[in-house]
Amino acid sequence: MYLPTTNRRLLTYLAGATISRTGDEMSGPALLLLAMAASDAVSTGPAVVAALTAATAVGGPVLGVLLDRTRRPGRLLALALLGFAAVIVCVALLLGQVGVTALVAVALIGGLFRPALSGGWSSRLPGVVPARELPRASALDGLTFDVAALAAPVLVGGLALVLPPAYAVALAVLAILLAAPAVHATGGMPRRTGRPPRLRQQVLAGFLVIARIRRLRRATVTSVISYAGVGLIFTSAPLLAERVLGKAGHGPWLLALMALAALIGNAAYAARPDRIAPDRVLAATYCVLAAAAGSAALALVAGRTPVGACCLLAAAVLTGAADGPQLSALLRIRHRDTPEEVRGQVFTTAASLKLGGAALGAALCGALSSTLPVAMLAAMAVELAALLSFAALSCRGPRT
Repeated sequence: MYLPTTNRRLLTYLAGATISRTGDEMSGPALLLLAMAASDAVSTGPAVVAALTAATAVGGPVLGVLLDRTRRPGRLLALALLGFAAVIVCVALLLGQVGVTALVAVALIGGLFRPALSGGWSSRLPGVVPARELPRASALDGLTFDVAALAAPVLVGGLALVLPPAYAVALAVLAILLAAPAVHATGGMPRRTGRPPRLRQQVLAGFLVIARIRRLRRATVTSVISYAGVGLIFTSAPLLAERVLGKAGHGPWLLALMALAALIGNAAYAARPDRIAPDRVLAATYCVLAAAAGSAALALVAGRTPVGACCLLAAAVLTGAADGPQLSALLRIRHRDTPEEVRGQVFTTAASLKLGGAALGAALCGALSSTLPVAMLAAMAVELAALLSFAALSCRGPRT
């Protein structure tokens, strides 16, 4: 069957994005399970996951500048995927063999490449489809995150039932490697001629654009705060499953339930993306995430009882139902308010800052792993802080 060139490129883009993001989503829970099997320290897994995401605060802005400067952004993204896959392999091989400090140092290197799988992919979308198709393509791009988030824990959880965690890590690496040709084929965009500004100036320009444009600034700041709470909840999934459901291996299934709820919520939002402004959707998700964290805290108080299990399942559903539409709303805001000449910088910088918030949440999970009810209450407080920040940033200064 013949497909127009644009549709073929979009399908290739979506397939590659889904596969690579599935590998990325698998890497976190797979490494958590592998760390729990290879180390006696409960905090080792969360520390590694936190390190993988923490370095994105540095890697994202630099990668964005390089994407805006290079004539072959697809090739650059492909190399970043290969680098991220290589670091995951190194971390898996070193777990149980070296101390936490060395593991964190290696994982930090991987974080420098990770923005390629999120903001790096999404920033290339205007080069794949015409401007008139961008809203629909952006909604489909958001759905790739949800499909990946759903498939990853199912794959990790399924493999954990019959095979050691190392096999799940290997499958995550394979998925990232398989996506490299797709990003190479779809990443091209016309580059500006002439001598580009200095790297430091361009990195700073991305931050200045986010700081100057009010709606972009509000979305970026509050989503970073919110994702600290989301990161805390997601990283706590194996521990929550162990405390409430009796087995840490059920953690990936909790993540799968979150992803399924995210997919349903995002699909409903994508069907009518213009019905509610993305800024209002963003604010609403903070309220739902706060309720999810409170429900998880109640589950821990109830313990291994039917009430505890119901509260934990409700927390998973609420988390996913908010996380999916939040991402789509963020992508729409970025496409709407970002100037074309700094698109790569803004997308990767904003995504990196958001993942930095998730890294903070993962670090809090490690610090509060022995007092999980307190951790969930902290997550609820973080989401309420995001909501209050949204309200405060909505009232300050003229719209720019």
